[in-house]
Amino acid sequence: MAEDRGNKTEPATPKRKEEARKQGQVAVSRDVSTAAVLLGGVGLLGAMLPVGLLKMTEMTRQGLTLSFPGEWYRNISIDQVYTILIQTGVTVGTLSLPIVAGVLILGSVATLLQTGLLWRTNAFQLDWSRINPAKGFSRLASLRSVMELVKGLLKIAIITGIGLWVTRPDVLRIPELIQFELSGVLPMAGSLAFKVGLAVSGAIALLAVFDYAYQRYEWERSLRMSKEEIKEEHKAAEGDPLIKSRVRTVQRELVKKRMLAAVKTADVVITNPTHLAVALKYDTATMTAPVVVAKGAGVIAERIRELARHHSVPVVENKFVARTIFRLVDIGKEIPNDLYRAVAEILAFVYRARGGTA
Repeated sequence: MAEDRGNKTEPATPKRKEEARKQGQVAVSRDVSTAAVLLGGVGLLGAMLPVGLLKMTEMTRQGLTLSFPGEWYRNISIDQVYTILIQTGVTVGTLSLPIVAGVLILGSVATLLQTGLLWRTNAFQLDWSRINPAKGFSRLASLRSVMELVKGLLKIAIITGIGLWVTRPDVLRIPELIQFELSGVLPMAGSLAFKVGLAVSGAIALLAVFDYAYQRYEWERSLRMSKEEIKEEHKAAEGDPLIKSRVRTVQRELVKKRMLAAVKTADVVITNPTHLAVALKYDTATMTAPVVVAKGAGVIAERIRELARHHSVPVVENKFVARTIFRLVDIGKEIPNDLYRAVAEILAFVYRARGGTA
């Protein structure tokens, strides 16, 4: 395993990263989502704190009133108790619903920004290796698990230290709360809770930045490839060179066969006289100019001449025309305007030899 990891020195290719993403293997930091939830929750709590304190003070006073005997307490009916409970539930729900909805949205957005839209078709498939006790123990005893444990303990220590340092002046004033009335206790307690939440959220947000960078590094490292793997991937994407060479050879043979089959339909074959050969066809009813139906050099030129003689296609020697057409005109294309006169003279000669008309 260590040897394999030592060979994996190359960064992952885009294809490898895309395959890992399809398997759900992406760089994700839970601290980013946690920080987003806490910061959003603290922000929403701070925005609703004035209204919330007023409501909570009123509810607490009603609860304390019910706790002491008196004329009002003796005469209260069960319907009034239900009314107070319903009002309390509605107040708590009204205050907490925006906060709960906000933190859920922020947590989802924070995760989505890290992973993007990700849908795994095998997400609900049972993986027996995950419930294997031996593999589970090995994961617990792995270096990564130990590092995660150390990282978690370090986070707790940092967050606790920052929270105590920020709230130290307010903590010393807690004994003074006994002397305050209810209307003064709740604002102070709310302010202290908001300050603690803001300090803790800020600390987690700072840690989340480093944790995401670490998770990204670990993700990149886990996807590293060996040079051999990159070669194999390139070969699979581009095709095996041997197979591609064979395919090109087969394709050239098919093209050559179709081209040579068209020689028998040609009106004339022009040569230079031995090295090059081009076959032309001209149908005055369907064509505006003569078209090259076959051309070749060396062995192919010799084959074109043989087929022309076999099918009684006239062979005319003209070095200039043969070389020019071979160099400038592709198979299936018309000859250029500059060669109209020279080719017309050749075709006229052929037609006269056949006893036809030009």
